[in-house]
Amino acid sequence: MQPEESKNGPAVEYLLKEVSFSTCDNKFFGELEKEMLIPNNVNVYGKIRGATNLRDYVVRLEFPSETAIGYIKQPLSNAMEGEGRVLIYKLEDVINFDDYWWLPLKGETEFSVRLNLLPPFPELKPVGLQISCQPDVAVGLEADITTKIGIEAEEDVDQMSLKVSAPMRAMPGIFIAISGFSDDNITEPRQSVVSPKNEFPTPVLGLRRGQALDFKVKTRITADPSNMVFLKCEQDILTAKLLVLSNSTPAGLPCRVTILDNKGFEVPIQRTVRSTILQATAQVMYSPFSIHREASSGKPEALLQSPAQ
Repeated sequence: MQPEESKNGPAVEYLLKEVSFSTCDNKFFGELEKEMLIPNNVNVYGKIRGATNLRDYVVRLEFPSETAIGYIKQPLSNAMEGEGRVLIYKLEDVINFDDYWWLPLKGETEFSVRLNLLPPFPELKPVGLQISCQPDVAVGLEADITTKIGIEAEEDVDQMSLKVSAPMRAMPGIFIAISGFSDDNITEPRQSVVSPKNEFPTPVLGLRRGQALDFKVKTRITADPSNMVFLKCEQDILTAKLLVLSNSTPAGLPCRVTILDNKGFEVPIQRTVRSTILQATAQVMYSPFSIHREASSGKPEALLQSPAQ
């Protein structure tokens, strides 16, 4: 049934539909192509106000028929209806009691439903994300790597936020920091950079379909062999996390969301936002030592290791 308009009845103040993407093991070597990011989680969050009793209310999630779902919390029902798969949860079972800030507020609460996506994966990316590291093989006590990050909108995007972080704790004897960023003037090494800047009000960073943005991040690896206890060739150098937000509707992707009261009427949803998170960690081959051949008279050549200058 259509939403019952009532000033005294409950309403969903906001509904957030979030899809997260990553590579199979959340890492890639040297170059990331947009096809390598696959969706793995769907999270639905909502804030309800004006409620006095939510007994016998249900949350109904309707996915396209080709979507395979794995759920963490058992739904009340899981069935095919027409051309879609429908999951139904009791609203009381998915109220978020872990975040307790709303407990003293009269008539307000939050709910969340967390699901896993299984192959075959639907196409849900609003943007394409590509990353490449040059060089992808580095040696020396100090080595600089330039990472190019390309973002292209496949649909209109209202807001984006990019965060790039160097590992806080690399292996013993190795320190990794960001020494340059195309969207900021860096004078000292940092562990993370963001675009747009963290300030309030937040600067708008949106894209129209077909538009693109490019970023460059310079990462410096510094090694102290005297403090190293082992040698690991594959080295994480940075993690890129892109958050994409767009205004949406309760019926929009990735699933139609409906809240029904105990009489079967829809609870009004005032605002819906679609959130997409794309995240991956870049790896390169790195060694503080260079390798060269040294020949001595009457003896076979041997491979020796020495610190690169």
